[in-house]
Amino acid sequence: MTAPDLSGPGLSRRNSTGETSRDAAKGDKRTLRERVLDRLGRGPAIPETILADLRAEGISTVLTSIRPRCSELLRMGLIRDSGQRQTGEGGKKAIVWRLADDAERAAHVSAKIAEQRTEGSDD
Repeated sequence: MTAPDLSGPGLSRRNSTGETSRDAAKGDKRTLRERVLDRLGRGPAIPETILADLRAEGISTVLTSIRPRCSELLRMGLIRDSGQRQTGEGGKKAIVWRLADDAERAAHVSAKIAEQRTEGSDD
Protein backbone atom coordinates (compact mmCIF):
# COMPACT_ATOMS: atom_id res chain seq x y z
CA MET A 1 0.00 0.00 0.00
CA THR A 2 1.39 3.39 -0.94
CA ALA A 3 1.19 6.49 1.20
CA PRO A 4 -1.24 9.17 0.03
CA ASP A 5 0.31 12.13 -1.75
CA LEU A 6 0.21 14.93 0.78
CA SER A 7 2.03 17.43 -1.40
CA GLY A 8 -0.26 20.30 -2.07
CA PRO A 9 -0.87 23.89 -1.08
CA GLY A 10 0.40 24.42 2.44
CA LEU A 11 1.63 20.85 2.88
CA SER A 12 5.25 19.84 2.89
CA ARG A 13 6.19 16.19 2.54
CA ARG A 14 9.78 16.82 3.66
CA ASN A 15 8.79 17.97 7.14
CA SER A 16 5.91 15.56 7.59
CA THR A 17 6.07 13.42 10.73
CA GLY A 18 4.48 10.60 8.77
CA GLU A 19 7.20 10.82 6.14
CA THR A 20 9.88 10.72 8.83
CA SER A 21 8.22 7.65 10.37
CA ARG A 22 8.02 5.93 7.01
CA ASP A 23 11.67 6.69 6.34
CA ALA A 24 12.61 5.26 9.74
CA ALA A 25 10.72 2.02 9.14
CA LYS A 26 12.88 -0.56 7.43
CA GLY A 27 11.88 -3.67 5.56
CA ASP A 28 8.42 -5.12 5.94
CA LYS A 29 5.75 -2.47 6.39
CA ARG A 30 2.74 -4.70 7.05
CA THR A 31 0.47 -3.73 9.90
CA LEU A 32 0.24 -5.88 13.00
CA ARG A 33 -3.24 -6.94 11.85
CA GLU A 34 -1.77 -8.13 8.54
CA ARG A 35 1.00 -9.96 10.37
CA VAL A 36 -1.51 -11.75 12.62
CA LEU A 37 -3.56 -12.73 9.57
CA ASP A 38 -0.43 -13.98 7.79
CA ARG A 39 0.54 -16.02 10.86
CA LEU A 40 -2.90 -17.63 10.97
CA GLY A 41 -2.43 -18.50 7.31
CA ARG A 42 0.26 -20.93 8.49
CA GLY A 43 -2.20 -22.68 10.80
CA PRO A 44 -4.56 -22.18 13.74
CA ALA A 45 -3.09 -20.59 16.86
CA ILE A 46 -3.84 -18.89 20.17
CA PRO A 47 -2.71 -15.27 20.65
CA GLU A 48 0.26 -16.38 22.78
CA THR A 49 1.55 -18.57 19.95
CA ILE A 50 1.04 -15.77 17.44
CA LEU A 51 3.02 -13.46 19.74
CA ALA A 52 5.87 -15.96 20.09
CA ASP A 53 6.02 -16.47 16.32
CA LEU A 54 6.05 -12.73 15.61
CA ARG A 55 8.78 -12.18 18.17
CA ALA A 56 10.79 -14.97 16.53
CA GLU A 57 10.48 -12.96 13.30
CA GLY A 58 11.95 -9.94 15.09
CA ILE A 59 8.67 -8.08 15.62
CA SER A 60 8.54 -6.24 18.93
CA THR A 61 4.98 -6.43 20.23
CA VAL A 62 2.99 -7.50 23.29
CA LEU A 63 0.07 -9.82 23.91
CA THR A 64 -2.25 -6.92 24.64
CA SER A 65 -1.68 -5.83 21.04
CA ILE A 66 -2.34 -9.26 19.53
CA ARG A 67 -5.72 -9.96 21.12
CA PRO A 68 -7.43 -6.81 19.75
CA ARG A 69 -6.10 -7.61 16.26
CA CYS A 70 -7.78 -11.02 16.52
CA SER A 71 -11.04 -9.32 17.51
CA GLU A 72 -10.76 -6.94 14.54
CA LEU A 73 -10.07 -9.79 12.14
CA LEU A 74 -13.06 -11.69 13.55
CA ARG A 75 -15.34 -8.66 13.03
CA MET A 76 -14.00 -8.37 9.48
CA GLY A 77 -14.96 -12.00 8.85
CA LEU A 78 -11.39 -13.04 8.08
CA ILE A 79 -10.83 -15.41 11.01
CA ARG A 80 -12.99 -17.77 13.06
CA ASP A 81 -12.99 -19.51 16.41
CA SER A 82 -11.87 -23.07 15.65
CA GLY A 83 -13.93 -24.40 18.54
CA GLN A 84 -10.74 -25.58 20.20
CA ARG A 85 -9.09 -24.21 23.32
CA GLN A 86 -5.47 -24.34 24.44
CA THR A 87 -3.87 -23.24 27.65
CA GLY A 88 -2.66 -19.69 27.34
CA GLU A 89 -1.22 -17.05 29.62
CA GLY A 90 -1.67 -17.73 33.32
CA GLY A 91 -3.05 -21.21 32.66
CA LYS A 92 -6.33 -19.85 31.24
CA LYS A 93 -8.00 -21.43 28.23
CA ALA A 94 -7.59 -19.39 25.04
CA ILE A 95 -9.45 -19.50 21.72
CA VAL A 96 -7.57 -21.21 18.92
CA TRP A 97 -8.13 -18.89 15.95
CA ARG A 98 -8.11 -20.06 12.32
CA LEU A 99 -8.57 -18.42 8.94
CA ALA A 100 -12.15 -18.23 7.70
CA ASP A 101 -12.74 -20.30 4.59
CA ASP A 102 -14.21 -18.87 1.39
CA ALA A 103 -17.79 -19.82 2.28
CA GLU A 104 -17.51 -18.25 5.72
CA ARG A 105 -16.10 -15.02 4.27
CA ALA A 106 -18.89 -14.91 1.67
CA ALA A 107 -21.53 -15.49 4.35
CA HIS A 108 -20.02 -12.68 6.44
CA VAL A 109 -20.16 -10.26 3.51
CA SER A 110 -23.76 -11.25 2.72
CA ALA A 111 -24.77 -10.73 6.34
CA LYS A 112 -23.13 -7.28 6.39
CA ILE A 113 -24.94 -6.28 3.19
CA ALA A 114 -28.26 -7.48 4.59
CA GLU A 115 -27.58 -5.59 7.83
CA GLN A 116 -26.87 -2.38 5.90
CA ARG A 117 -30.07 -2.79 3.86
CA THR A 118 -32.09 -3.29 7.04
CA GLU A 119 -30.53 -0.22 8.67
CA GLY A 120 -31.17 1.81 5.51
CA SER A 121 -34.85 0.82 5.34
CA ASP A 122 -35.48 2.21 8.83
CA ASP A 123 -34.97 5.79 7.59
